[in-house]
Amino acid sequence: MVRRAIAVIAGAETTSTLLCSQLTSLLGEYMSFHPFSVNGWTGGADVDLVIISSHILFIKHSPFELRKQTDVFIMKRTLSRQGWEQIKDLPAGNRYLVVNDERDSVVETISLLYELGLRHVDLVPCYPGLPEHGSVLQAITPGEAELVPAGVENIINIGPRVIDIGTIVEILTRFNLVNAKTRRILDRYASEIMTSSQGLQFTMQEMFDTKNLFEETLNMVQDGVVTYDELGRVTFINRTAEEILGEAWDGSRLKVDQLFSRHGVELEWQEGEIRDRLVTIRKQTVILSKMAILGRGNAKERVLIINIAQKIEELELKLRKQLREKGHTSRFTFEDIVTEAEPMKSIIEKAKKMAKNDLSVLILGENGTGKELFAHSIHDYSHRSPFAFIAVNCSALPENLLESELFGYEEGAFTGARKGGKPGLFEQAHKGTIFLDEIGDISPHLQARLLRVIQQKEILKVGGTRLLPVDVRVIAATNRDLTELVRSGGFREDLYYRLKVLQIEIIPLRRRKEDIPRLIRYFLERRGISRELPPELCAALAEHDWPGNIRELENTVEYIAIMNGEDFSVADLPFETGRAPAVEVNKVEPPLLPPSPLPVECLDIDIERLLLATLVEAKADGKPTGRRNLTALLRMQGVVMTENQIRKWLDRLRDQGWIEIKPGRSGCLVTGGGYRHLTTSSAGELPWK
Repeated sequence: MVRRAIAVIAGAETTSTLLCSQLTSLLGEYMSFHPFSVNGWTGGADVDLVIISSHILFIKHSPFELRKQTDVFIMKRTLSRQGWEQIKDLPAGNRYLVVNDERDSVVETISLLYELGLRHVDLVPCYPGLPEHGSVLQAITPGEAELVPAGVENIINIGPRVIDIGTIVEILTRFNLVNAKTRRILDRYASEIMTSSQGLQFTMQEMFDTKNLFEETLNMVQDGVVTYDELGRVTFINRTAEEILGEAWDGSRLKVDQLFSRHGVELEWQEGEIRDRLVTIRKQTVILSKMAILGRGNAKERVLIINIAQKIEELELKLRKQLREKGHTSRFTFEDIVTEAEPMKSIIEKAKKMAKNDLSVLILGENGTGKELFAHSIHDYSHRSPFAFIAVNCSALPENLLESELFGYEEGAFTGARKGGKPGLFEQAHKGTIFLDEIGDISPHLQARLLRVIQQKEILKVGGTRLLPVDVRVIAATNRDLTELVRSGGFREDLYYRLKVLQIEIIPLRRRKEDIPRLIRYFLERRGISRELPPELCAALAEHDWPGNIRELENTVEYIAIMNGEDFSVADLPFETGRAPAVEVNKVEPPLLPPSPLPVECLDIDIERLLLATLVEAKADGKPTGRRNLTALLRMQGVVMTENQIRKWLDRLRDQGWIEIKPGRSGCLVTGGGYRHLTTSSAGELPWK
């Protein structure tokens, strides 16, 4: 390691010798210090740094003769902690002479004492040649007791002023010598002196902590980092760079071009920048970049960034995962689909099987049936769930805007384009899923571009020239008849068959009316309403055909929740019910059935007698009496009950002693008590209340 030479200039050579002694005791291992008086300095000394002992000296004797490119700075001085302890608690209001060898030294000492906090006493300057102050009988001197005037009764010798820790830090920083060893030197020295201003010592400590934290942070990043000065000498190498280069850095200032030439890389280390250059180091491809930064004294230093190419893609994937935190994530699962209808359960099982592969899915269904809910659930159930889910309504944007949103654009692609361009939604959905709602409404131009994405797994940005590979699963949905659109030429046949590799069709609400009561309860509970709707209102809702499907039902329940009162009636519903107000129906032979099957919750009916009568009739006809068959038999009578509902009611009948439930598929038998209960109702009467 090269030892640095430093010149120390003071008013007198004795002072500069004392200062050099202090510096040597601290930093003599790293550099040599040479004392000069201000009159003995000629500027011819071959040194790396010049330190002036005080600001006053610098002003009085500037400009100093210096060699070219030799730095200079002004030393800052303070007191030892031992010296400060002698004066910090002096009685307030007393007067003290401050004695030193010359006027400038006295001024500096008084300024230092005030700065350290000795403001509760009066300090009177005293130096040779100044008239004596006979009335002042106490004196403070920084090691100049022999100059104290005769007659002073109390002399407090606080010892020579010492070098402030800020000066030591400045020297170490200039020569890049701040390390664990020098920090221990600074910690020890800081405990022996007073800082020249409150909090400075803590600031210095924080600065070292920050530097160490900075270096440790650079050691933790996945990029290799190499810094070097304007002469091409390496000043820092982090651990990642050491691993990439296969050698540890010992802190020596080797030449950066020599470092890389060992690996066959010719580096233009002086001028210009390097952006993403592919080079090979130790049989692995790395990406090399170089940029300039301003260092100390506006000197240009440079930073080399080294990335292993293989890790770039890994980082990209991690970045895309973060899109989930910005809302690009599925919000629903199959568990969120509210249904008891067997056809819907079958569709859900079919969708779960589709979710397990990467083929495109086409979801068909009327508006409001829950196509997007299924798209979210398919993504969540798939292996792509850790990555982004992005939903796009293709009918909500004009063609040119939709194109730039889907595929992104390069800088300058059109007027108003964002500086630096913008990634498209396909690019953001990399490794995840993109849901294209209302796919039947896109233009032929976008159909062609979309076909290329599905076929080739690559996109071309608007205004771009490079193809970008993407790995995206496409789920599309529409309420239009794509087959008819293909026949009429409104939709590309090849795109249609690419999209419908897997296809599901969601049934409308009118074909799953048994779900209406449960959906009503779900929407009410979501608003914090636990009470049930009146039976006649529930019946009217169940009878409605719901052309807007679940979305219309949800809006209707919202309307009821807001407007409902004690006088709320069927007539207040926001649609024509087409249902007679009377709900009581008498059975004749053949029985008069409701106009269409209605959920049992919507009917004012004696469920116990209805089930008993159905069991008796089924047994007489030789039909099975299991729950599945009972569901079908009740539906034929105009009553919709789920198997779970039937199971609960059969358990009640068994607890009453009216039926016996046989194991397996044997079904149920009506007991004598059950027959007696059934005969209490009038003969030939359907058990409606």
